[in-house]
Amino acid sequence: MFKKLSITIILLSLFVASVPAQNNATEKADDKAKATQKAAIDFLRETATDVERLRSMENRISFSSELASLMWFHDEREAKGMYGQVVNDFKQLMMQFDGEMNLTATEDDDDGPGGFLFGGRGGNKVQRKFRIALAVRQQIAMSLAEHAPDLALNFFYDSIASVSNPGFRKQADQMDKYFESRLLIQIAESDAAKGVEYGRESIKRQINSMHIELLRNIYKKDAAKGIDFGQALLSAAKSDPKRVEGLGFYQSLIIFAEGNLDASKKQGGKSPVYSATDIRDIAEMLYQGMMAESKDMEQWERRQFIPIVEKHLPGRGAQLRAKFKDPSANSNTMRTSVRTVTGSTSAMAVNGPTSAVGTGSGIGDGGLMDPYERQQKEREEKAKAEAKMIEDMKKLGQSDLPKEERDKVIAQARKIIAETKGKDKKIVALGILATSVAKLGDKDLANEIMLDAERMVTANPKNYQDFMYTWLLAGGYAEANPDKAFPLLESTILKANGTLDAFVRVAEFIDVQEEIVSDGEVQVGAFGGEMIRGFTRELGAANTLIRTLANADFNRTKGLAGTFDRTEMRVLAKMLVLRAVLDKKTESKPDAEDLELLDVKK
Repeated sequence: MFKKLSITIILLSLFVASVPAQNNATEKADDKAKATQKAAIDFLRETATDVERLRSMENRISFSSELASLMWFHDEREAKGMYGQVVNDFKQLMMQFDGEMNLTATEDDDDGPGGFLFGGRGGNKVQRKFRIALAVRQQIAMSLAEHAPDLALNFFYDSIASVSNPGFRKQADQMDKYFESRLLIQIAESDAAKGVEYGRESIKRQINSMHIELLRNIYKKDAAKGIDFGQALLSAAKSDPKRVEGLGFYQSLIIFAEGNLDASKKQGGKSPVYSATDIRDIAEMLYQGMMAESKDMEQWERRQFIPIVEKHLPGRGAQLRAKFKDPSANSNTMRTSVRTVTGSTSAMAVNGPTSAVGTGSGIGDGGLMDPYERQQKEREEKAKAEAKMIEDMKKLGQSDLPKEERDKVIAQARKIIAETKGKDKKIVALGILATSVAKLGDKDLANEIMLDAERMVTANPKNYQDFMYTWLLAGGYAEANPDKAFPLLESTILKANGTLDAFVRVAEFIDVQEEIVSDGEVQVGAFGGEMIRGFTRELGAANTLIRTLANADFNRTKGLAGTFDRTEMRVLAKMLVLRAVLDKKTESKPDAEDLELLDVKK
């Protein structure tokens, strides 16, 4: 809902009015962006020196891997050299742990508390450190996959080859079981052909639901290659059902296939991965699996799987109901409900969760709508109302509007924002509006609008929500008035230093296994290898804010990163700046989905 309001205000009502005057400004902005990129490369090399000063080897490896990934966008040769050092350091770490484990194989403290991050009993310290190292290994592999799929997989397989301890190999196999599929999905997002090639190798060893996600990504990138991999996946499952991990795989594959087939029939639709005959074959495989595992099947599994078999193979479904003595075998209502839900699930597999509502599947008819579906329908109705509002705003926001009409549009936008629910949404919307007004040349009005947003934010943030509101406010000032954004962020970081230090102290108190904090340093690389990448990539709107500040004044932006007291936090902040500026995949402005990431969870 809010994304429509935001896009309406910035794009449809005001921003178009400033387009004719932007040619010269765009050229100057491009020159400044190039200068910022050059300064960022120097900053990257400076940060690499800071990384070497970190106490934790795991942190040094994690951050160095991310730096190499960013350098790849600028200088592939230098990046490969950086990755080479990362790989060597990691292999040495593996050999060190392997040797220590073989020497301390009899030492164990399983009677101690379980691990804070990884759960269960921790074993001895070397075992726990090894688990952290495996998480770092995953991050390196994902980082490499972004640029060089072959190198990523070679590292993933070779980096564990030197480990001789059987306990360590077992741990690695358990962590690698599903991560390999995640890695393949990452590869497929950038190279569909490689996704098919490595996917074919993967399904020779095991087949699970992650391979369906891999299929989805390959198909999205290249329909022909998606069909190729889909047929290979089906053939592998048919030839050796023992490779399939769980009957849920067949159910998920049928749901994907149904939605994909339905989408192919629409105008402009691509060729489907599976035909109706293929889907019946998969249903037969599910039937056979249910018959083979009937003694060990739980009631919920039978209720879950029987309807989907019955939908495509009514005779087989009747046999299953008879075998399992399903009391709903003759219930038409039950079957109608099943068909309805299955149809909606198929739509969700292709178009996302909100598409299942209002598709003509019959959900909600006759009072069958559950609370979740009702909520989804309400959201769709609100979205339609917002779409109507967009059309109305389009008519008002014409590029040739005289000042009086433009002022009316601005006043109306402010009124709509004031009526919007959610402080976070209001702050972001006001920031967008102020930015548009500033670009039109009315700095005084832009500052007045930002004052409305500033009144919603406390000057002394205490909890995470307060800090988030301040961040959103800074985002508004970033383009409307950068001179106010910098001191605001600096003041907030100085206040946050105490909170961060307190957090680390509490973490040390709780984390007796030293999985979060070791030797006084937060183990950033321990968080499944995702902390750095999550912080520096997924928040597209955060990247936009930082990039805006960097383009306004790169030195002051660097200074903000240096305001953090803790060394590892300073390095992490520098990584945020570097990815925002150097990562070519985050260069475009955030779309409506990015803006929704700013929603503060209540």
